[in-house]
Amino acid sequence: MADTPKPEQPPRGRQAGTASESQDVFASYGGGEEMPLGAFSVLVGLYGASFAGFLLAMKKTGRPLPEKVRLGDLLLLGVATHKLSRLITKDWVTSPLRAPFTEYHGSDGAGEVSDKARGQGMQRALGELFT
Repeated sequence: MADTPKPEQPPRGRQAGTASESQDVFASYGGGEEMPLGAFSVLVGLYGASFAGFLLAMKKTGRPLPEKVRLGDLLLLGVATHKLSRLITKDWVTSPLRAPFTEYHGSDGAGEVSDKARGQGMQRALGELFT
């Protein structure tokens, strides 16, 4: 009678959804230090919490929300968002803000720089965000 392999069983007392299982999920994603998934998760959580705080603060002001958003306002918000993200990620002037998290890799054209994320964990996650 040949030995048939038995399916792996989790150790007794270990429940689904533990921190070690989430680390296993992150580890199986790959990327290593190139992808600090735990730090990215923290950043996404902070963004969500700050947006929820903003919404709560707006609700407490008692001002009613507009019935609908005008097309011109939506276009203006889109252009402003694009310009702000370009300013943060590529402009010479904001290099001091990116410096703790990125490495300078040269000029990318008129007034723009090329940076690369550096470090590990949260430093690398912020570097990726800023580039």
